[in-house]
Amino acid sequence: MLNSSSSAKPILAFDKFVLRADKSDSSVLIPSPWNWCLNPGDRLAVMTTNSFLSYQLMATLSDLVKPVSGEIVQRGTVSWPLGGEGGLDSKLTIDQSLDFLSNIYSDCLEKSLITLEDFDEVLKAQSIESSSRLKDLEKEQKDYFYMALSILFSFDVYLVPKFRYLMSRKAMPLRALFHRQLEGNSLISTGRNNRFLREFCNKGMVLNGLGEVIFQGDLEQAIALVNQNVADAAEVDSEDDQFDLGDSLKNSDRDDSTDVL
Repeated sequence: MLNSSSSAKPILAFDKFVLRADKSDSSVLIPSPWNWCLNPGDRLAVMTTNSFLSYQLMATLSDLVKPVSGEIVQRGTVSWPLGGEGGLDSKLTIDQSLDFLSNIYSDCLEKSLITLEDFDEVLKAQSIESSSRLKDLEKEQKDYFYMALSILFSFDVYLVPKFRYLMSRKAMPLRALFHRQLEGNSLISTGRNNRFLREFCNKGMVLNGLGEVIFQGDLEQAIALVNQNVADAAEVDSEDDQFDLGDSLKNSDRDDSTDVL
């Protein structure tokens, strides 16, 4: 279980934590504050039919949005959203980007189970040269590079808001590296890509539309419970790319450029 009664010292603890639960009405909040923990080795799939709530959770874990009330107590390092741009300027080269983040996350690079040689090898397989500027990469190369860069550093908790690219055939070498990097570490994912969940997660948590925890525990039970409430399986897959979790954190399904947070 993922509650505070666990004997393990938690990596993350949600303490009287409250988020917005409705994108169009800021007064609609989670009615029951969260008081649960993520323990070492927990690879938790947080599942809900409320995609805005999933977005709010990831944005808050990324320290880009403040909760309405309460806090998250961290006892370990938390990644930026997997595959995100990590605040990098598009004018930087691959080498400059790596140097920049290596200075910030030097401890995470030192304990990484992926070597720089591994990193160089997977980039070269996609014809990504170290001297290339980020803005000059093709879209698929950018996706590949940002995903590889996210996996290179060893974080105690990985944030995985989107799965589609990681689960593509092109990203297969990156999935292998991610499995290696996850050894002994934890993750929190949102979304409902069952193939990703079964490959990378070991626990499930189901939230209702208002963010109340209605189940936590066995992954397959959590998947089955959510699937009961999903009429169209195609809708599940499409949700994976609804939100842009870059440093701007804009909701990409809106027609205007207004920040929804």
